[in-house]
Amino acid sequence: MTANYTNWETEFVDAKFVDQRLKTRFFKIMDAFAAAPDKSTWAAAGSRSSAKAAYRFFSNTDVSRDEFPDSVSRATVEKMKHADTGWILAVQDTTSVGFGNRKAIKEMGYHCSTEQRGMLVHSSIAVTDQGIPPGLLYQETHTRDTRRDESGTKDEKRSRPIEEKESYRWIHTLNETHQRIPENIPVLTVCDREGDFYEFFSEAAGLEENFLVRIVQNRMVDDGKKIFNELRQSPVAGSMVVRMGRNPKGHIPSRNVKMDYHYKEVVVHCPKRRKEKHLREKLVLTAIYVHESGKKGIEWFLLTTVTVKNEKDIQKLVQCYAHRWKIERFHFILKSGCKIEKNQAREYERLKFLTLLYSVIALQILNLTCLGKICPEISSEIVFDKEEWKILCCCAGKTKEIPETYTLKEAIYDLGIPGGMKGAPSDGMPGARSIWQGLEVLCSLLAYRNYML
Repeated sequence: MTANYTNWETEFVDAKFVDQRLKTRFFKIMDAFAAAPDKSTWAAAGSRSSAKAAYRFFSNTDVSRDEFPDSVSRATVEKMKHADTGWILAVQDTTSVGFGNRKAIKEMGYHCSTEQRGMLVHSSIAVTDQGIPPGLLYQETHTRDTRRDESGTKDEKRSRPIEEKESYRWIHTLNETHQRIPENIPVLTVCDREGDFYEFFSEAAGLEENFLVRIVQNRMVDDGKKIFNELRQSPVAGSMVVRMGRNPKGHIPSRNVKMDYHYKEVVVHCPKRRKEKHLREKLVLTAIYVHESGKKGIEWFLLTTVTVKNEKDIQKLVQCYAHRWKIERFHFILKSGCKIEKNQAREYERLKFLTLLYSVIALQILNLTCLGKICPEISSEIVFDKEEWKILCCCAGKTKEIPETYTLKEAIYDLGIPGGMKGAPSDGMPGARSIWQGLEVLCSLLAYRNYML
């Protein structure tokens, strides 16, 4: 049995099964995966018979894998409808999932220019403008037939139609999320520097979708100057404090950073090499330059379709871009917490399906991590039922005394204790790693509680 935070009836809101027994089996498999996300299917299942049943489920031709992505998307949209937020951020990004030299994986190609087998997983996750991720909006995977594209010169490759390039996944995902989200939900698509290409901007304008993209190209704008130079030379419009997420690679903890910002309306023209008639000749956008106050450090150049009326609008957009790191944490949980790269499935199509299922679990863990920080005073019964939080409280505190009230902040903190958090007075709230390890311990306690005296 797992904690109440995993409600598969809600997460797979209308997934269709030809047999009720398949639906029951699927939910049992998801329970097992969520209780031990870092374990293999065999180890997570808990018994030989359960593991064999799981393998039979994934091999069953009556299970239509094509329905699950849409089902997950619809479930996320339902949660978005009830979110108390101004913007819903549709955050896009790609991560590579590598499987080493496992050449025996059927139909699996390459994910980079080495001999490593793997796939590229491109996802769009929903995030409220407070930083809470309701779930997955869309996901697609791609594996390369060859390690590198040697079919033409650099100029020839650049001149190809966007539909023939890997970067088309950004446009395709934009269209997919546009189709899935009702018009009455305000959406802001947020992308990192891979989303900085004119075809993406033009497509978003055609769909009347707002975007916020960190740019890498120092484009020429309407007045004949380079956009980076224009922004750096413009006066500082104001300052704000931005909460920056933890950077594990640089061993930098999460922190508050004072940032100065500049902004200016610019006109961006279609590149001359692009001859497609459907592309807009030019776009009027707002360019924003954000950098650490008084020193060299973090700096962002952003482009957006959002009309800026005052400094408050700029500050909101900067905060929205700061929430982009949530998808980085999602990828971290998917690969380090759910260990999707260690999965021993021998077919590309099955690994695609498993990646989707573990993505739902990864976002549940991320959601729990964020809720504990952003909504600390709400009741823990939003996430755990009474019996579950009592077990958590007693085991973490090593006591039999049960409090009358138990907030989500207390529950998340106590969840971090069995998850390996030191619990020192200077410690903040537990991170994603402590959360998923704590959930595994809690789920083990819940599974065996009926046998306890």
